[in-house]
Amino acid sequence: MHVRWLYPGSMPEPLAENVRAFLEGKRIGSICTVNRDGSPQATSLWYELRGDEIIMNTTNGNKKVRNLRRDPRAAFIVADHDPTRHVAIDGRVTLDESRVIEDLTELASRYAGPERGPGMAQAIQNRAPHITLRLSIDRVRTFGQI
Repeated sequence: MHVRWLYPGSMPEPLAENVRAFLEGKRIGSICTVNRDGSPQATSLWYELRGDEIIMNTTNGNKKVRNLRRDPRAAFIVADHDPTRHVAIDGRVTLDESRVIEDLTELASRYAGPERGPGMAQAIQNRAPHITLRLSIDRVRTFGQI
């Protein structure tokens, strides 16, 4: 297991190339936020590693967004089952409404393909307003051969 820990106020170190390559693969990630009573709330969703941030997009006003508005701390995990391995990240989420449709289009294109992505993103946004989640990477833990 590899752990990279950043203390408050410390400068982030670059992600190891093997961790970056794993996160750049097309997998589903799960984010865990903190409910008002301190219990965990977890959701799986599309993500993209962009620079040294994890970018996600979700319906504005849902439980995880309400939790993050109150407490921006989050855990995020990306796993494979064969072979068993994962990358777990702790960090803080910034809610960003400045480029929601662009981010949603990039995510939809990543998972559904460049032909379907833009239309899928627009349909998702039309059903309910979305918001971008930008997870800064404070701590990284790995398990298995990454």
